[in-house]
Amino acid sequence: MKNQFLLGCTVLCVLLAHSLVQAQPNVLTIAQWQQDVRALAEQMPKMHRSPYNKVSQHAFDSAVAVLHAQVPRLQDHEIVVGLTKLVAMIGDGHTRLTLPQDMTVAYSRAHSSTPPPADSALFLNHLPVKLALFDDGLFIRETTPDLLHLVGAEVVQIGSTAAKEALEKVRPVVHYDNEMGFKHLAPTFLVVPEFLEALGIAEGSEEIVFEVKTREGAVMEVILSSIPQFKPVYFVGASEATGIEAPLSQWNRKEKFWLHMLEDQKTLYVQLNESNDKDDETLAAFVARIERIVAGFPVEKLVLDLRYNPGGNNHLNRSLVLALARSEQINRFGKFYTLIGRETFSAAQLLANDLEFYTSTLFVGEPSGSSPSAYGDSRKMQLPNSKLTIRVSTIYWRDWHTDEKRPWTAPDLPVGYTSKDYLAGRDPALEAVLQLPYNNTVAGVMRQVYERAGFQSATWVHFRAVQDARADGEEISKAEKEFGEHLLLVRKSPEAIAWYSYISGRHKEEAWPLVGLAKAHLLGDEHQKAAVALEKAIQLQPTDSQAKELLAALKKKPLKG
Repeated sequence: MKNQFLLGCTVLCVLLAHSLVQAQPNVLTIAQWQQDVRALAEQMPKMHRSPYNKVSQHAFDSAVAVLHAQVPRLQDHEIVVGLTKLVAMIGDGHTRLTLPQDMTVAYSRAHSSTPPPADSALFLNHLPVKLALFDDGLFIRETTPDLLHLVGAEVVQIGSTAAKEALEKVRPVVHYDNEMGFKHLAPTFLVVPEFLEALGIAEGSEEIVFEVKTREGAVMEVILSSIPQFKPVYFVGASEATGIEAPLSQWNRKEKFWLHMLEDQKTLYVQLNESNDKDDETLAAFVARIERIVAGFPVEKLVLDLRYNPGGNNHLNRSLVLALARSEQINRFGKFYTLIGRETFSAAQLLANDLEFYTSTLFVGEPSGSSPSAYGDSRKMQLPNSKLTIRVSTIYWRDWHTDEKRPWTAPDLPVGYTSKDYLAGRDPALEAVLQLPYNNTVAGVMRQVYERAGFQSATWVHFRAVQDARADGEEISKAEKEFGEHLLLVRKSPEAIAWYSYISGRHKEEAWPLVGLAKAHLLGDEHQKAAVALEKAIQLQPTDSQAKELLAALKKKPLKG
């Protein structure tokens, strides 16, 4: 019995020792990792334009102290995850630890190369799938060819964690300006097995179990192992899986910029995927090509697609903004549309800011992935021992809008994107634009925007239209009347009251806005306020028969409100 007890103790000690060995860093020493933690804590706040804008210094310093103390009990990849989390606490989309990965498979929106880490053992792995968060859930968007049957499968669970919970578990390590940025980037962390293990989403990192619901509706478990690093690999998507033709927007995603004339629709489609020059053509030269096409063809609409543009050199946007702003043919409501989405970021966001201010474009699609006022122009720093690269925002770009807290550029015409759209090869945002009439008026645009995005967005269109020096006074007045009448027709009393109150201030010598205001008050049973508005209308225009009739009818009823 004594021998058995001693043997049991010996085995337990061996297991504990093995466990302790496994739970320690082995690529770098404990002291080296702790020095890297201190270097990050000291250098990054000095480089950042305003490091404690989103997180307090106390909270950041406390998190640094916790990671520093935990280093002796963590494996190398867990320390990398911890460092990533520290950097993400700064809370902007440009400041991040660039994950040490094989860049042929990893997602990156960096415009400059990233030096390798100090040891190849620090490179993180990548699963043979790429995920996307569509409006209807988390799905497998692309796979290596051997897993083609999984394209379009809904992710139900990763490891022991439900898909929605897994997304929240990666939130602390994701760098983003707004929720759209998170939706874009979070899936890229869910295919890094070391992150899945360290964040408690899955057990181990050698094999990751995914529970999925296939395109055919079957629920199944698949075991995924990492792609071999630094070996040729490519991914396939919906076109290969279903045999459908890729939509126009997917034709040349790797090109910095390109265009295509849709002759039947009299629409020029322009895709800008990076605000930078090509080796064989500058962005300014490309813009000159756009101008020649607009001048030489019957272009009724121009669609500028910024949905896949993570940024570039903001100063190069100037030629495009000038060309579009001065175009008599294109720069009108109903003629010029800009597609935006969760990947519209950095210099592309600044371009959207300029287009919103200087042109009559209508934004279509999803909210942008960056804030109009945001931190950017990140500069690289390397940690002394691991040589991990951190990019740190150094400039604050302030939007022209008075509201610096706007989370994103909101679309005038919101259009979602589902997994069904992806698998069917559809582009709902572009389709929505192509279905709109060529000869759209301000009234028509306001109505369309109201139906899709609501009252505030429609009034914003009106404000922008009025501020255009080329504005046709009669067309604007017609739009104001038609929009008010529509609000009354659909019985939106509070919105109609707000609209006519605003318009009566613009037309102080006219009676019709006050008559409209009275009708809006009547919808809300505010008879007394309606009577006051009608009396003012009659004072301005004593011969207004409609105002007189409404007031006479009101006097026969007991006043309310």
